[in-house]
Amino acid sequence: MRLTGLVLTAILLVFSAVAAFAAPPVALDMRVAGDDSVTRIVIEFDRPVEVSHRLLDKPWRLVLDFDKIGYGFSDDAVGKSGLISALRYGDMADNHSRVIFQTRQPFKVRTIGTRRDEQNGRYNLVIDLEVTGQEDFAAALDRLLTTSAVVNSAQKGDRLGVTRDRDRPFTIVLDPGHGGIDNGANGVSGTREKDVTLAFAQTLRDVLSRYDGAQVFMTRDSDVFVSLSDRTQFARQHQADLFISIHADYLRQHGVRGATVYTISEKASDEVAASVAANENLADSVAGIELPEDENGVSDILVDLARRETLGFSVQFARLAISDMKGFARLIKNPHRYAGFRVLKAPDVPSVLIELGYLSNPEDEKLMNEPEWRRGMAERLAEAIEKFAALSSRDLVVRAEP
Repeated sequence: MRLTGLVLTAILLVFSAVAAFAAPPVALDMRVAGDDSVTRIVIEFDRPVEVSHRLLDKPWRLVLDFDKIGYGFSDDAVGKSGLISALRYGDMADNHSRVIFQTRQPFKVRTIGTRRDEQNGRYNLVIDLEVTGQEDFAAALDRLLTTSAVVNSAQKGDRLGVTRDRDRPFTIVLDPGHGGIDNGANGVSGTREKDVTLAFAQTLRDVLSRYDGAQVFMTRDSDVFVSLSDRTQFARQHQADLFISIHADYLRQHGVRGATVYTISEKASDEVAASVAANENLADSVAGIELPEDENGVSDILVDLARRETLGFSVQFARLAISDMKGFARLIKNPHRYAGFRVLKAPDVPSVLIELGYLSNPEDEKLMNEPEWRRGMAERLAEAIEKFAALSSRDLVVRAEP
């Protein structure tokens, strides 16, 4: 009996060890020390990790990329020491994790490496930063391998035009804004935009699942970051008949409240639209993705024609959505607005960006956190989607409840 007990204990120990290493490494703690000229960052892990790093400008940032990790340190780990002015971290859509340090001055990475602490057996990632001039920072930036988010434009062979196959399901791509390392806006009571948008998109997906003839995809279904260009490309790859990007922004004008539907335009319809677009277009930069200088893409007459036709469909849906929401939700004055949203730039997918409300307004924030309100809003949008599908002779039929 004692031998059996020992064998069982040994088996449990083996399984515990396997389970521990099946889980991702965890950043247990973080410490920052130094002054305005030299700063040391120490991130303490439970086991060895591989890390790559790069620099970004405007503002000055150090970006660390890992395979998937867990986060055990506190949000205020940076404190007020040294060069570091802000910390941001989170998961990316391709199953890796990112930590970003923003600095007060340009800097150079003097050393970066992992050391084992013999006393506690943990692994410390140690990074030493030293203040430098802007020219030296720019030179270091050029030397390091960088990745850019490139807005995908239509090339030869890409699907162009908006002719729809009536025999396939009507395809809707829902795009919950922000996620992972990018929280989006923070409400007056602390609500995070990325949580509101995901909760609403999941509710709308559930409502649409009752419709025969519809299929729904989501650009993210968990707390991960997806770049703006990848969101657009996802819709095109799935040959979406409709792309809905869901947001809940924060405005300086706290009295502004209500839902808004945006379509794309080179020129903003008003100051609020311009402000919202500017905020949303910063998502990639917030997540440590450097934007290209020129993102106009391919200047092609076929692309331009497709965009114009697609914009017409986008405007049609915007009007239907506003009409159906009107009886349920409060709408902003002039609820159909337009601006240069990067996420709406697919040339061949009718696309809208819906602000459910504004987290800068306490009443809007409260409503968006209520499941019953989200459900009611989702049902109104589903009705608008049903009408939009009918315009192209695609019937969506609600299945009878069992």
